[in-house]
Amino acid sequence: MASFIEKGGLKILSLSRMPGMKRVITALVVMTLSAASAAAETPVAEVSQLQLYSSFWQNLHHFLYVSAWATRPVVPGQPRLAMPLPPGSDVSMAPDEKATWDHAVTVYERDFASRDLLFGQRMTMIKLGLVDRDDKLTGAPYDDELKTLLLSAAPIYRKYWWPAHDAGNRAWIEDAVRQTTKYAPAIIARLTTFYGVPWFGRPVRVDVVRFGKSQGAYTSNNPTHIVVASSDPGYAQWSSVEMLFHESSHGLFRKTQLAIEDVANRAGKMPRDLWHVVLFYIAGEVTRQELAKDGVEYKPYLYAIGLFDRAWSRFRSPVETSVQPYIDGKATLEQMVTSLVTAIP
Repeated sequence: MASFIEKGGLKILSLSRMPGMKRVITALVVMTLSAASAAAETPVAEVSQLQLYSSFWQNLHHFLYVSAWATRPVVPGQPRLAMPLPPGSDVSMAPDEKATWDHAVTVYERDFASRDLLFGQRMTMIKLGLVDRDDKLTGAPYDDELKTLLLSAAPIYRKYWWPAHDAGNRAWIEDAVRQTTKYAPAIIARLTTFYGVPWFGRPVRVDVVRFGKSQGAYTSNNPTHIVVASSDPGYAQWSSVEMLFHESSHGLFRKTQLAIEDVANRAGKMPRDLWHVVLFYIAGEVTRQELAKDGVEYKPYLYAIGLFDRAWSRFRSPVETSVQPYIDGKATLEQMVTSLVTAIP
C-alpha cells in the first residue's frame, strides 16, 4: 500500500511498500513546493506561453532510462519503451566512473525501465520532482537512494555527454521557436476554437531532452508538462511546429475527448486511441493549412511517419471524412463526433 510521509512541510508519496519494488523511490510533491527549496531554472526560449528548457536533471533522468533499455536485447514483436541510443554513445571512462555509471544504469533497468514514462505514475512523479532543482537536488521529494543515485551519476553525465546533448537541445529549440513564432497566433486561435477552451493562461513547461520515450514526445497533465526528444528525426524542421501544438493540445483536449467517448459509449463502441487520432489529425491539418498559406508544403506527422498505415488503418477513412469538414467549418463538433463514431467499424 502507498502512504504519505510528511517531511519539511511537504507531503511525499512513499512507494517503498508497493509490491514489485525492492529498492524504490519516494516521489511527487502533492502540495506546492516551497520556492525557497529550489533554484529556479531559466528557459532557453518561450513562444506563446510555452517555455522551453534544456534541463540537466531531466536529460540525465531520460538518458539513464534510455541507457537502461539499451542493455536489453531487441525481441521481435515486443514493444520498446525508449528510443535507441545512437552509435557513438559509448565512451571510455575511468574504472571508478564506469562502475558508478553502470550501477546507475543497472538500477534504472531493474526498477524503472519497465515503467512507461507517460503511463507509469511513478515515472511522472520522478519527472515532476526534477523541475527547478539545483546542483544538489535540494528539495527533491525522493528517498535517499534515488537522490544519491542521481547525484553520483551527475558528474559523469556532465563530463561525457551533457555538453553535446545540451547543444543539440538548444539548436532544436532555436529552430523550433523561430519557425513556430510566426504561425502560433493563427494556429492557437483555430485550435482553441475547435477545442472550445482558451489557450493556457500560465506558462507551460516544455522539457527538451536529447533522448527519451520511444515515440519521442509525451505530455502529462495537472499540471501540463511536455517532454520532447530533440534527436527524434520525426520532429525536425517544420514538424517541430506541429509537435509543439500537438503536445500542447493534450492539455486542452479533454472536452473533445469526452464528447467522442460519450457518443462512442452510447453507441456501444469504445475504440481505443480514437480521440488521440483525432487530436493528431486536427493539430496536423491545422498546421499544414497555416503553413500552406506561405507556400510551405508540409505533410502532417500522421502521414509522414505512416502512423495511419502502421497503427490506425481502420480509423483513417472515418477520421478523414468526418474530421476534415469540422476543420473546414462545414460541421459542428456534435456532427463531427456523431459521423465519426457511426463510421467506426
